[in-house]
Amino acid sequence: MITWLIDMGYITKASRGRFKLDYIAGKQFIEDELKDHCSAIVFNSVDKRYGIVKGLMQFYHTIQQAGFIVNLYEMEGGSQKQVDVALASTAVWRAAQGDDIVISSGDIDFLPAVQLITQTAGRKLTLFTYDFGIHHELIKAASQHWIFENYPKIQKN
Repeated sequence: MITWLIDMGYITKASRGRFKLDYIAGKQFIEDELKDHCSAIVFNSVDKRYGIVKGLMQFYHTIQQAGFIVNLYEMEGGSQKQVDVALASTAVWRAAQGDDIVISSGDIDFLPAVQLITQTAGRKLTLFTYDFGIHHELIKAASQHWIFENYPKIQKN
């Protein structure tokens, strides 16, 4: 089993001025490359003052229909809270269950989790990101790094 953990904050920031990611095609790409079923989990935050805008609600519905899990965490003071810890905790827990992990984020805060997964748990961890906004230490600690720009079939224009 493969678990793909997606940091929507990272995807949103890194995609500015670039193509949009086709999440469903990305999940299929992972399954094709790693020859196993992929469980995809999206992590994002929501500002309770404004709720979720209609377009984003439709996006969540579409990916949930495709089997994705959507985990939303309440923002505090206008900033994202809990998302990184939830993603890292899920990554370590799923690796401990025997899953190989794919992470779409570039934040150095994930380095301890990546190291636990690859060095302590001995599991394969793939970074699957834009060629932007990813810390070099995270790349070094991962088993491999796939860059979205190298795979046109996962790109939406």
